[in-house]
Amino acid sequence: MAFVGGLKTLVVLLLLPKVGKLYELLFISDESVPLIIDICKSYKTKSIIFLYGESIKEMEMTMMIFKWTRALSREGFTTSNLYFSQLHESSYYVKRIVRPHYIAVISNYDAINEFSLATNTFDMTFAAWLVLFIYKGRGFDYCYNPPGNIFHLKFNTEMLVRCGTENILREWYSIYKNRTEINDFATWNLEKGIIKVVPKSLYDRRYNLQGLTVRAVIVKESSFVNINENDELEGMFGRILKELCVSLNFSLKVVSKVDEYERWNSNDNTWSGAIGEIYAGRADISISDFSMTSARLNVVDFTFPLVSSKNCIFIKEPNKFAIKWSSYFQTFSHSVWIAKFGVLVFATIVLVFLKIKIGTDRNIGQLLSDNFLEIWGIFCQQGLADFPDRSSLRIAYLSMFLSAVVLSAAYSAALISFLTSAIPVLPFHSLESLVEDGTYQFAVLRGTADYDIVANARDPLAKKLMKLMPEEKKLPLTIKEGFGRICENQKIALYTSIAKKEAIRFKTPCNVVPISAGHIESLAIILSKHNPFTDVINFHLQKFINNGMMDRLKDTTFKKKLNSFMLNHEPVHLISVVSLIFFILIGITTSIYVLIIEKYIFVRKRKKMSIVHSILLKRSSGFYAKRKKSIQNIAKGKRSRTYTRVN
Repeated sequence: MAFVGGLKTLVVLLLLPKVGKLYELLFISDESVPLIIDICKSYKTKSIIFLYGESIKEMEMTMMIFKWTRALSREGFTTSNLYFSQLHESSYYVKRIVRPHYIAVISNYDAINEFSLATNTFDMTFAAWLVLFIYKGRGFDYCYNPPGNIFHLKFNTEMLVRCGTENILREWYSIYKNRTEINDFATWNLEKGIIKVVPKSLYDRRYNLQGLTVRAVIVKESSFVNINENDELEGMFGRILKELCVSLNFSLKVVSKVDEYERWNSNDNTWSGAIGEIYAGRADISISDFSMTSARLNVVDFTFPLVSSKNCIFIKEPNKFAIKWSSYFQTFSHSVWIAKFGVLVFATIVLVFLKIKIGTDRNIGQLLSDNFLEIWGIFCQQGLADFPDRSSLRIAYLSMFLSAVVLSAAYSAALISFLTSAIPVLPFHSLESLVEDGTYQFAVLRGTADYDIVANARDPLAKKLMKLMPEEKKLPLTIKEGFGRICENQKIALYTSIAKKEAIRFKTPCNVVPISAGHIESLAIILSKHNPFTDVINFHLQKFINNGMMDRLKDTTFKKKLNSFMLNHEPVHLISVVSLIFFILIGITTSIYVLIIEKYIFVRKRKKMSIVHSILLKRSSGFYAKRKKSIQNIAKGKRSRTYTRVN
């Protein structure tokens, strides 16, 4: 009996550690399910993948994982169980999931090594993570103070860690490759759930890069960034990067300066220029202005567009200006002219009906002609010979007078503006008409996206433009050089953006004219592909836009209108108003000719009337003479008869 009692005691002593461990695992299991549910709800994830080490053979761990998956399935979560070594195979399970939630269970020291080995070549920013350290021992040193960056985290990795049964959730991420950053994220308990102790937004709390040095490459002669004598960044993009350095607590180290933005060599499958430096890993960021293209997006990341501008064809300003004869009719649109003549006809008809209703002795034809001439005279600022007494006619004529005054004032203002604004006679007005003209060379900046777009495009217009383009090595390298060539040769057309031109507007040696090409170019800063700091930089750039700092950092020249040369009013020269003088001379000549005809007709009529009057006068004088003579004869005869009778 003593032997049996001793044997039972030995068995109890041997099983006691395992019983204690089983109790601890069951306690952790009961707590972990509500914790996992709360965390998944916070991240808005519905798919969970459990990861654990292959060294876990205990039945207790199998029971715990099974209990978790069963409880989570009842809550509507989809679950999968994988070993750490199967982490890369998890893409098969999550290829249709927007964002999965990985839960790594660290139960012993070997599991740490297995998880570290699995994450060495895995993108840790792909999903949300929850790491549960569920045992005590050396693992707790790893939980509170992990050596280096054992899980190969990045700056934008979202990983929460719970040590044992603590109610504190810690956030792990990495700024430097060989160090893990640990911050308290939230507290959790069964009654209240997750209580956050940090800002809700990820990049609102990760705003300190702790003096990280970022390698930068700069394009020489860039319009938006340069380095002054004190090795300080200048230009619009330079000022933005300086503000970012202050806000995020990092520094820039310019490791190289290149001549070109980029050039893709299809023979060697290599990139040159600034993108080549980043693609080769020799730099992390280029703070020059880069246009977004599909080819570039495959090898680099872009920040938010800092400048959006319209692409134009720039040519040297033509020396000859002309005012077209049609300009005097272009002050109003076709619809306004049609409306004006429509009002003229409608008012004539209305006046005819009003005068017929009132009563008149003239027929409809005479009323139409008279009213039309009266209203036409009103629009030509002429008065009426006789203002009517009727109130209805007075109201109608007064309305016509007011309309004529307003229309005349509007036309005068538009015509003066048209005449005082110098309009250049452009040889073409689009890329298509440039090709049809065929006398201009088409130039773009060498090593830019503009050249790649034209050279690699398959549409017929791009092929025709390539025929007008010089050899690649003869293209201008900088925007300043490009405008210099325009001023030297009037038969060169440079294709670039308004923003780049405005950046050096005071350095162009001559006046240039932009011709719209219909394309919008977005300029931004580039970083290495899948750079962990792209999102935080974009986050703070968006804050700069929202709080107005971006407008303050931009040059005031970018706020001016594109066609600023159209706003410069110049004196009107005599040659510019020749057509107007010609119309005035025609009017004067016509008036004189009509006056001469009227005078001639009047003189003829007067002469004819004088002749008729003299004839009538002669006839009347002869009649009176005969009558007088007859009267005298009658009187003489009467006297003779009287004398005879007396005798």
